[in-house]
Amino acid sequence: MPSELSVVAIVAAYNEADIIEQVVGDLIEQGVHVYLVDDRSTDGTAAAVERFAGRGLLRIEHLPRGVTSGSRDAFDWERILVRKADIARELDADWFIHHDADEFRESPWRGLSLLDAIRQVDALGFNAIDFASLDFWPTHDRFRAGDDVRAAFTRYAERAPYDRVQVRAWKKAGAAVDLVASGGHDAQFPGRRVFPVRFISRHYPIRGQAHGERKVFQERCGRFREEERARGWHVQYDTVRQGASFIRDPATLTVYDPDTARVSLTLRHRGVEALEASLEEIRCVADAQRRELEQARCIADAQRRALDEVKGVAEARRRELDEARGVAEAQRRELDEAKSVAEAQRRELEIRGHELETRAHAIAQLTDTLARTREELRARSVETADLRGEVAKRSGERAAAHADVAATRAELAAARAESEARAAKIAAVRDFVAHQGHSVDSLQHALADSQRRIDALLRSLSWRWTSPARALLRALRRR
Repeated sequence: MPSELSVVAIVAAYNEADIIEQVVGDLIEQGVHVYLVDDRSTDGTAAAVERFAGRGLLRIEHLPRGVTSGSRDAFDWERILVRKADIARELDADWFIHHDADEFRESPWRGLSLLDAIRQVDALGFNAIDFASLDFWPTHDRFRAGDDVRAAFTRYAERAPYDRVQVRAWKKAGAAVDLVASGGHDAQFPGRRVFPVRFISRHYPIRGQAHGERKVFQERCGRFREEERARGWHVQYDTVRQGASFIRDPATLTVYDPDTARVSLTLRHRGVEALEASLEEIRCVADAQRRELEQARCIADAQRRALDEVKGVAEARRRELDEARGVAEAQRRELDEAKSVAEAQRRELEIRGHELETRAHAIAQLTDTLARTREELRARSVETADLRGEVAKRSGERAAAHADVAATRAELAAARAESEARAAKIAAVRDFVAHQGHSVDSLQHALADSQRRIDALLRSLSWRWTSPARALLRALRRR
């Protein structure tokens, strides 16, 4: 093994003051140098580790405030990953660890520090390390800043499938490492050879109810960039809702035993998982081949049954062919007989032909006679047509005469009706005149009677006496 080998953990932190001192101190104690990238923390995270400056802490770099997605306070994870890759390219060290501020990393071998374990990996010719990340959750709410978080919370749960790959340590080579493509989970570079046994990562994301509410709902979820969310990043808190308890039931978690964890990682390393995956693929292929063999057997059985059916059909066709041959022989004999009959019928037809010629000659003569008769009938038809025209003409004249008579009768009837109407009107006028005459006579008698009465009145004494009064009345009216 090389006598000197330098390892640098590049730690990015945002408001992790309650635990950052323990994390940095543990790395330095295991022989790993620390480069801290402070993402504008507001709780004194950087100040909590200043005492390690010059004693394992290489530098505290404060990220400048950037503008992303329209917000000056966005959590720009891609920017941090790019900066970490740049730092690894700039620093003169052999190995680098992409490290979080709330996790502790351990060797897979008891008694070896993280630095010594990386030396072993380097000596074996590997240049990348995968980590089994275990999430330790709070089972009580008594943790306070300065407490040993590993002693406070001793139960863990394995990470979700999307967090299982944790290739976060690599040996510096000529090519730059790519952390962005995997969102920081899988450091990628040409010629990578990952050590099969995973190292241990003890992750403490939440340290109590108040800490969980502040971290999840104030410092993380509200600051994630939409562009990064669209890539499938930052999904670890998607199921957490306001008011939820961050304190876990101990029965739902596993007690951490470092020896058991190391044995498990040694027995079921990446090579074993790859072999299991290969065996699973082989098993799937074998199952597919078995299903194909079963299908082939079914097809063979079906083909055998079809062949038996074909043989049966062929035998039936052979019998039908024999029967057809017998029928054909019988038909041949019938054909010979039919030929004999046809010859006799031909001779008879010749005789009938001569008879038909004789009859045709007689018919021709009859046809000539019929033609002459038709000419005579046509001439008589012309004469008949002329007679019919004369008759039609006389009929037309008779019809016109009848029409004139009918019109004259109609005019006489109309004149008679008009005379009767005028006579009725004259009678009505005579009655009216006679009535008016009676009325005039009555009026004349009434007028004569009135005149007699007036004359009598004028001659009366009272009329003479009232004469002055009537004169006075007429004078007053004139005034």
